[in-house]
Amino acid sequence: MPVAEPVKLLETLCALPRETEWLEFKVSHFDSDEVGRYVSALSNSAMLNNEARAYLIYGVEDEGHRIIGTTLSLKSELVGNEVFENWLTRSLEPRINLEFVEINYSGRMVNMIVIDPAFQHPVRFKHEAYIRIASVTKPLREYPERERALWAAVSRFAFEQGVAVSHMTRNDVLQAFHCDDLLRLLKRPPQSSDGVIGHLIAERLLIDDNQGGYDVTNLLALIAARDLNQFPALKAKAPRVICYQGSNKSVAISDEQGRRGYATMFPRLLKYVMDRVPQQEEMRHGTRVKEYMYPEIAIREFLANSLIHQDLTVTGASPLIEVFTDKIEITNPGSPLVEPDRFIDAPARSRNERLASLMRRLGYAEERGSGIDRAVEAIEAQALPPPLFRSVSSSTVITIYCQRVFAQMTRDDRLRACYQHACVKFLSGDPMRNATLRRRLGVSDSQYPQVSNVIRDAIADGLIKPLDSDQGNRLARYVPYWV
Repeated sequence: MPVAEPVKLLETLCALPRETEWLEFKVSHFDSDEVGRYVSALSNSAMLNNEARAYLIYGVEDEGHRIIGTTLSLKSELVGNEVFENWLTRSLEPRINLEFVEINYSGRMVNMIVIDPAFQHPVRFKHEAYIRIASVTKPLREYPERERALWAAVSRFAFEQGVAVSHMTRNDVLQAFHCDDLLRLLKRPPQSSDGVIGHLIAERLLIDDNQGGYDVTNLLALIAARDLNQFPALKAKAPRVICYQGSNKSVAISDEQGRRGYATMFPRLLKYVMDRVPQQEEMRHGTRVKEYMYPEIAIREFLANSLIHQDLTVTGASPLIEVFTDKIEITNPGSPLVEPDRFIDAPARSRNERLASLMRRLGYAEERGSGIDRAVEAIEAQALPPPLFRSVSSSTVITIYCQRVFAQMTRDDRLRACYQHACVKFLSGDPMRNATLRRRLGVSDSQYPQVSNVIRDAIADGLIKPLDSDQGNRLARYVPYWV
């Protein structure tokens, strides 16, 4: 449940001396547009006041905060023919996470909307952003100093810091998350319950809310949840794997969505994918060894990248792994932060810095920007066609292809292989030559003229350039265009 111990949370909020800029009490009066303005103002004010959540509560008197109950049921309200909750979410930009909670308090019904703070930019309702001034809702544009402060706060905030569950008890935390497994992977010694909670707080994965409970960050839930489906804002962040019967999407033979947090899920995800790619067994020194069509190190790096570099603020989209008979496509929400043709050489950069750092400490990722390099090197070592990196409809797509000999490669395949090989060789300090490209493409020395044609076309297309002035020499060297 997103709000743990809702009765205790309600009592804690009602015990506050007055309404705040992130808390509003109502009795029963309901107006859909008024609620939309409240939600915008409360979300923006929560961010400005460094609060993990904001609250709009029906069934509590404004004066004295007496819980009297309400006949209103927000979950049953309609705006026209549309469910109010859907209408409200659709009317907000960005579409922040809202939790509608109904609480039976000694026979009196209370409705609570739990509101995430503004993560990306000030939250607007019907294209207008609002703010709370004391307990009054006002258009944000009328208070330019607060608007500047809010933009500054949003720019410093990361999705990982957001709260996935508020006001959890100690036992709830220990039961809902793979805490022991997480600390083991972080190479922490076995701990008592108090020690586990203390470590999670020290890692800034858990927040003592000073109200008798703990707020769980999105990062802890992403990394260590036993079941991500328990967190509405995060359940779409679990990777999905679809396997197809052929080389297109006509017939799917399996479709699985992950549930665990990344710390315990990642090894299982890698094994699940590798078990579904073509493979053969051969004997080596008396031991039966599996040989996969794709290098495991490449699949591992690309999977880790899809989790780490996804845009966590995108709703309704998850990292997607599609396994075909002739290729694997890995898609993550969010346009790439660098141009796809610079993936190999680009310095490490992530929109989710805390997630990237934690995945590195867990041993699942690189932060030096070398993961893609290693993956491409492994693909070259098996003489596979070069991977394709693309930005498609605000998503990043990596395609890995199965074995195709040089004659079966398209012109684009050959030029991409040449460019990527030039990048890898330049970064290793040994610039590309015709001979190294022949080995990479898996062709014989007699095919020197064909490889020379590939190099010539790559130069003409502006992908590489000569490092040497004498291009008639078989030892001529070539570097990427960006050198």
